[in-house]
Amino acid sequence: MRVADEQPLAVGGARARRIYLDQHARIAVLGTCVGVVAAVLLVSRSVWTPESAVPSLLRAGGQCLILTGVLGRLWSTLYIGGRKNAALVIEGPYSVTRNPLYLFSIICAAGAGLALGSLVAALVLGSVTCFQLRRTARREQHLLASHFGTAYAAYARRVPLLWPRLALYREAEAPRFHPRVLTRALRDSLLFLLVLPIAEIIDYARAAGWLPRLLPLL
Repeated sequence: MRVADEQPLAVGGARARRIYLDQHARIAVLGTCVGVVAAVLLVSRSVWTPESAVPSLLRAGGQCLILTGVLGRLWSTLYIGGRKNAALVIEGPYSVTRNPLYLFSIICAAGAGLALGSLVAALVLGSVTCFQLRRTARREQHLLASHFGTAYAAYARRVPLLWPRLALYREAEAPRFHPRVLTRALRDSLLFLLVLPIAEIIDYARAAGWLPRLLPLL
């Protein structure tokens, strides 16, 4: 796999610490958003008729997006393998987007909303996640530019920050990964997969009349 040097990212010390501390704020914002959406869904009713196939199609689409996002995150982890911000990986998923982990997280978030049977939830979760992760990616790119210099500048000119350009795809000759990092990525991905049984439980509780139906759900 082609990478730049793997020295720890030490440039902009105080600034780097601020950016990585801000990750906690990002997680808090996303967690709050998920909580609000979940609370609204618990007191909502579907606008679709019982005979409509739309809710089933939404849930199936959401499940596909979640699985795609989870597999994509694991695929990206195989390449970055605990070396994020320490090595410039430019092949595999990183050859079409500079932030594939963030991209697949956005896909998972939108899929979670659809899996819960709501287009609005998918739009809200996907949009908030996209805004937060895109903002984080823009801040991180300045650190990477300071550390990798002209190598990162050339990479940034060629490869989009977030949305992929598939025509650029290049496979690695010999990818490598850290099993411990991959295990952690799998554990984190389970949080997205938990949406699937939770969605089924909510749907069952709503059908059984255990939940109030105060708001129309689209």
